[in-house]
Amino acid sequence: MQIGFLIKKIKTTFQRQGVLGIFTKSVRRLNSAWQRLFINNSSNKKQWKQLQNKFKGQRVFLIGNGPSLNKTSLYLLKDEYTICFNHFYLFEERLNWSPTFYCITDNLVLKDLLGKLASLIEKYKFNFFPDIHFRGENFKNQIKPNDNIYWLNQIFGQGFSEELPKVFPGGSVIYEGFQLLNYLGFNEIYFLGVDMNFKIHKTAKYLDKKFKSVDIISQKNDDPNHFDPRYFGKNKKYHQPEEFVIDNILLNLKFLSSINEEIHADIYNVGLDSKVDFFKKKQLEDVLGLTEIQKHTLFSDLIKANSKFRSVDEFEKLNPRITEIESDLFNKSYFYTSIETGLGLISKIVFTHLSLGPFNKNYYFIKRKI
Repeated sequence: MQIGFLIKKIKTTFQRQGVLGIFTKSVRRLNSAWQRLFINNSSNKKQWKQLQNKFKGQRVFLIGNGPSLNKTSLYLLKDEYTICFNHFYLFEERLNWSPTFYCITDNLVLKDLLGKLASLIEKYKFNFFPDIHFRGENFKNQIKPNDNIYWLNQIFGQGFSEELPKVFPGGSVIYEGFQLLNYLGFNEIYFLGVDMNFKIHKTAKYLDKKFKSVDIISQKNDDPNHFDPRYFGKNKKYHQPEEFVIDNILLNLKFLSSINEEIHADIYNVGLDSKVDFFKKKQLEDVLGLTEIQKHTLFSDLIKANSKFRSVDEFEKLNPRITEIESDLFNKSYFYTSIETGLGLISKIVFTHLSLGPFNKNYYFIKRKI
């Protein structure tokens, strides 16, 4: 598998970037290896040893960032272990809880977030970042030390590491996320928001078009591939989801499903609209097993945390239910509507209103404070 994987990577690089591309990538790998020689990993290894099997026997929810999150009642995960990635913090304004674990492994995303990272790190109990990225960046020298940061050592190739901090990249941060959660001892991993229904971001610009790199920078807040148009919005850098990029991610996820029985954790897909069909499917609400009263209480708590209303019942009693898009909709302080109408509104109204839901076949909107 490793040899075939390596040949495919070299072939793709050669087709897109020629000999220069292969040489550039090789230099980056050597640079990473060279820098690693000068890193003192003794304290990091000690930290990781304390994490091994720390959550043995527990379940956890791995949250991708696909558009399907808008169809998912994420507020139901309030008392669960969760791991999030990259710009998920944008969704947290729609919740009244924060994830347990936070991870970034993409060098472009991490560089974009360096100025915001300190505040994010304080929110999460456990944070995971590459010390020396396989593209050569030394992030350990750029991120202020904190006891809740755990440094990852990225290994080139295809595999699934059980010896962290060593991890294999898989084209998407979620692949490293699976290795993390398995090492932590979770025996059930439920993933959602991993849609893999990517579209080419047409308004973004390539950072180096001549070199045929997939590195791009967005020009507008119009990200079509995530739960929020601001996710990879104006001036954010990331990677164009071209076909070979998506194929690489799916190849690694398929590899993971083929060794599912060999690792400690059982992995299930509980997401909506997901192209990832290599794992057993379950329904999120069936896994959680919450009663209707519990769901009502959780959503009422969310309404209460974000508005002047004490419950969802009070919200509905005192505000209009919109059945069609009205001209003055953006001026309304509060309203609710059907899930279908609400889903169509989120990307249009995100700058003026907070969207909460779905709950009981409705979506709820609250005007932002200026």
